[in-house]
Amino acid sequence: MISRKIAVIAVSLGLSLFSASALFGAAGTSGSGTAAFIEGCRAYSEGDWTTAVFMLKKAVAYPENSTADSYFMLISSEINAGQNKSALDDCDFYLENYKKSVYYPRVQFYKGKLLYSLAEYDNAIITLSDFCHQNESSDLYPLALFYIAESLYAGYRYNEARPVYERIVEQYPDCSKKPDAQFKIEAIIQRQREEKLLYLLKQTGEEYLSAKEDYERQLRMFNPEAVSQTRQKLNESQQQNADLQRQVRDLEGQLEMLKGSKAYSASSYNSVSNAEGVDVPNAEPFNETRDQVRLLRKKAIDAQRALTAQSQQEAEEFVEE
Repeated sequence: MISRKIAVIAVSLGLSLFSASALFGAAGTSGSGTAAFIEGCRAYSEGDWTTAVFMLKKAVAYPENSTADSYFMLISSEINAGQNKSALDDCDFYLENYKKSVYYPRVQFYKGKLLYSLAEYDNAIITLSDFCHQNESSDLYPLALFYIAESLYAGYRYNEARPVYERIVEQYPDCSKKPDAQFKIEAIIQRQREEKLLYLLKQTGEEYLSAKEDYERQLRMFNPEAVSQTRQKLNESQQQNADLQRQVRDLEGQLEMLKGSKAYSASSYNSVSNAEGVDVPNAEPFNETRDQVRLLRKKAIDAQRALTAQSQQEAEEFVEE
């Protein structure tokens, strides 16, 4: 659409300037400059953009052809030829030198679009925003909004781009870029859903890893091999406790037997003394028996202490494991 408008404008300008050159050619204009301009207009009307750019650049090199109209045609030709960098440079020249031209707003729009095409998104947003503020009634206004949104989208500023696209769809239903704007709105919505899903997946993944680490830690703490070893040690300790208890019982039995032997000896001694009236001095019981009793009592106490210490140690080891 824009290219067709550019073509119509360029042909009209070309015919006008061609007529002026034909009328006033004798007034001192250069024949080469006029010929280059005419060839440039002809190439443009035929869609031969490369030739049009070449001839129009040659034409504007002559002072009599260095006009706002000639440069506008040159810029239009460069855009159609895909020579965006050259077109941008000529736009800067035009906006600097032809501020009163009727084509000034259009060249301003071209500059913003060229900046977008050259991936200078921030500069494109600034230039097109200036155009929109100054030309709200222009037929290029919705297109300028579209390329502002495109620049925001290309710069990953999706939350800013979406309302601009929505404005185009809602307020400019006849805009040629409405389908593209609608598509980008849906793409942004889909991207937001994907980002939310990725966030949820990330959160779920982190929770899974945390749960896995906790599970592995519990396995290390309570692995079957360690439990089996602990159970085996416990059984061995219980067996040792039973052996010690049996030894204590044996020692206590021996102690009771010795006590019985001691009592019997004392009673025999007393009965003999009383019956026969023998004057026997009161002496201590047999020393050998007394020493054996003391020794057995000490062994029993030591065995009981060893049993208690062994039980406490095994309980502490089990708790630590």
